[in-house]
Amino acid sequence: MTLGTLDDAAPIVRFAFWLGVAVMVMTVLMLAVTLVMRRSALRRLRIHELAVARWRPLVRAQPIGASAALPELGAQDMSGFIRVWNEAHEPLRGSNTADLARIASEVGLEARLQPILHSGGFHDRVVAVVALGHIRNSTSFARVAGFLDDRSPIMSLCAARALMQIDPQRGVQQLVLRIVQRTDWSQGSIAAILQECAEADVAGPLTEATLQADSADRPRMLRFLAGVSPAAAAPIIRSWLAAAGDEEMISTCLQVITNQADLDCVRPLLAHPRWHLRMQAAVTVGRLGVPGDEQKLVELLADRQWWVRYRAARALVSLAFVGDVRMRAIQQAQRDSYARDIIEHVLAERAIGDMA
Repeated sequence: MTLGTLDDAAPIVRFAFWLGVAVMVMTVLMLAVTLVMRRSALRRLRIHELAVARWRPLVRAQPIGASAALPELGAQDMSGFIRVWNEAHEPLRGSNTADLARIASEVGLEARLQPILHSGGFHDRVVAVVALGHIRNSTSFARVAGFLDDRSPIMSLCAARALMQIDPQRGVQQLVLRIVQRTDWSQGSIAAILQECAEADVAGPLTEATLQADSADRPRMLRFLAGVSPAAAAPIIRSWLAAAGDEEMISTCLQVITNQADLDCVRPLLAHPRWHLRMQAAVTVGRLGVPGDEQKLVELLADRQWWVRYRAARALVSLAFVGDVRMRAIQQAQRDSYARDIIEHVLAERAIGDMA
């Protein structure tokens, strides 16, 4: 279509023509922008990987006694250096070394992280917070604490871990409060943070928070406490098992109890009217039981619920003082066919497992 013909065309035709031209121009522009952005991203990635390759051997050499002066840390090397420096701490499970601290001091890492916290992208801010935790300078506590209520669970959990590294006594109060509030936090991540802390730092505040938690939060809090300090959790477990109230709470107590001396609180639950609690009690007795407890488990082999019978048989097999010969004798002594069958089933399972 020529311009002369276009001038003579109907308005709708002219509109469609120029709309098509505009779409084509925009398509070309978007393609150009996409190509430029991709090229820029690839360039940044290449610079990052080069920095990683440059700094990784230097950082790894420091803990084995190398004392050579480090090269200047250029702005383009920052992301690669932070990645390498953070990676060097991961095998240390939250602790630090004098060599790694010296590296951070030599390159002025802490001061160079501050602009990233304010204006960096999400990933850059996350790794900066992680790095500040490894540096462990108390002056960074307030800045890191500002990220504790971030919408992102990743950012807030990284901040929580960093606070516990910087100042456990101050950080634990902040952490325990958020454990209750932040239902979006991964329980595994919380447990990992608590495991990195000294028991003396977290047992007291975590015990207090567990006792004060409402019924919905108590099982979760008790799991964390038992994972950090079984001794601190033991009296709470005894008290809540003795009360025999909330079924979820009883189940949680049975799962985290570790003290054989507390089996007196568990044995009565082998006769609980709810089958899933009888089953869980059988598992617990199988884990902690002492000679004499096997007879209580034998009684459950004829339970009306298959899962109770199964877990009771598995518990018997797991008791160190009940071997295969004893299990066969128990099987022969059973009048109930279900009891004999479940023992046969469990012994067959173990035989297959041994062969594997």
